[in-house]
Amino acid sequence: MQQIITRRAFVITLGMLAVPLIAVAQEKNKDNTKSKEEKKKEAEEKKDQAKDKAEDAVDDKDKVVDGPGTDKSQDRRQDRRRDAAKK
Repeated sequence: MQQIITRRAFVITLGMLAVPLIAVAQEKNKDNTKSKEEKKKEAEEKKDQAKDKAEDAVDDKDKVVDGPGTDKSQDRRQDRRRDAAKK
């Protein structure tokens, strides 16, 4: 009879200790999911910033005096080739 009481006491004690531990683990899990959501938002912001920078680079390319593929740029290339051949 004595062993049954000690087993019951042991099981009850384990149950009492397990409940707070489970609650703490769930709170930590909630914090981790919040931080994951924040990280996703930060990643999306970085992607948006990269897209903006890329669009700005394209806009700056249009402001170049002689963009690649124009007649003046081809003339300059031909002039450089002639100068290189003369040397």
